Amino acid sequence: MRLQNKVAIITAGASGMGKAGAKLFSKEGAIVNILDINEESGQAVVEEIEASGGKAHFYRTDMTSVEDIKATVDKITDKYRKIDILWNHAGTPGPGGVDQVEEDGFDFALDLNVKSGFFLTKYVLPFMKDNGGSIIFTSSISGLVGSYFSPVYSTAKGGVSNMVRALAMSLGEHKIRVNSVCPGFTETPMLKEFLARDEDDDMEANANKVLSRVPLGRFAYAEDVANAALFLASDESVYITGVNLPVDGGYTA
Repeated sequence: MRLQNKVAIITAGASGMGKAGAKLFSKEGAIVNILDINEESGQAVVEEIEASGGKAHFYRTDMTSVEDIKATVDKITDKYRKIDILWNHAGTPGPGGVDQVEEDGFDFALDLNVKSGFFLTKYVLPFMKDNGGSIIFTSSISGLVGSYFSPVYSTAKGGVSNMVRALAMSLGEHKIRVNSVCPGFTETPMLKEFLARDEDDDMEANANKVLSRVPLGRFAYAEDVANAALFLASDESVYITGVNLPVDGGYTA
C-alpha cells in the first residue's frame, strides 16, 4: 500500500474530488481525517470507508474560521501526534463577472480558497516538521491561466498556485514537499456553478465551449484528480515540490 499507516487530513472531503481522495487514500492504507461543514455527508463517507475496512474520522469544521481550523487540528494531533499528509482541498467557485461581485462574495471566495489552506498548513506544520511530509493544495487551471467565467476565482487560485511555490521553498529544509493539483472542469456537484453562475447563462453552450478546448474531449472525473493527489501524497513523488500539476485533459496546453 502506498500510504500505509500515514495520517492524512483532507478538507472538503464530504463530496466530489475530496470524497474520491478520501476513499482512495484509505484504500492505500492511510488513516483519513475528513474536514467539512457538511456533517451528514462527511459521516456517510466515513461509514463507507469503514465498511471497506479502512480507517477514517470526520470533523465538522468551518474552513472560513481560523479558530475552528485550529480547534480541529488540536483534536487530530492530540490523538496521533503527527500528520503525514495534508490536502487543502476546500474551495468555492465564487461570484462571476466583475459587475456581479459584492464585497461579501469576494471575501468568502478568498477566505475559503486561500486563507483556509494557509492557516491549516500553519497549524499542521509543528506536527510534520520532525518526519517530513506532503502538503497538497487544490488550485485550478484558473490559477494557471485566466478564467473566462470568474476573475475572482482566478485571483484566489492564482494566489494558491504562488503560495505553493513559496511554501515549497521555505519548507524544503524540513523534508516537507508542497504541490498542488490544478483540475480542469470536473464532473462534480460544483460543475454547474462554474458553467452557469447567472440565470441567463446557457450551461450547455458554456460546456460545449469548454470541451472544444479540451484535447482529450471530456470533463475530468473526481477520480482523475484524486489519483493525481495520491501520486503527490505518496513517496513516488519524493523529489517533486513546488509544482502546480494540471489535471485538465490538455486544456491549458
